[in-house]
Amino acid sequence: MAITSFPAGESLSTGDVVHLSSSGFLHKGNGLVLEQASVIGISLDTSSASSLTRVITDSIYSSYTSLTPGETRYLALSASGSLVTYATWQSQFDTLPISGAYLTSVGRAVSTTALDVEVGKPTYVTK
Repeated sequence: MAITSFPAGESLSTGDVVHLSSSGFLHKGNGLVLEQASVIGISLDTSSASSLTRVITDSIYSSYTSLTPGETRYLALSASGSLVTYATWQSQFDTLPISGAYLTSVGRAVSTTALDVEVGKPTYVTK
C-alpha cells in the first residue's frame, strides 16, 4: 500500500481525487487543465486548508458505492475531485464549451465498493 501525506491547499473530502500543485499543496483534480489533471491519488482524509492529508497513490481504496467491477474510472471534467465512468466523461466533454480536455484514468473497480488506484498519465483529447 502506498500512502503519502501533503498539506491541503483547500478543503478536501475523503474520496476526492487530488493533484499536487507546484506550491506543494493538495487540490481537487480536474480534467480541464494539465496540472489539475495530473492527479496523484485519492484523499483518505477530510481536511481543511493547510491540514496534513493522507493520499492513497497505489492500492485499493474501498469506500465507494455503486461501482461496476472491472470498469475503469476517470477524473471528472465538471465536478472537481470526482470520479466518473468513460460514458459520463464523454458526455461532459461533449456538452462543455471547450475545445479539448484531459482524460485521466484513476483506477479500476475491483468490487462495488473498491477501486484499485493506479493513476494514468493525462491524455489530451480534442473535439
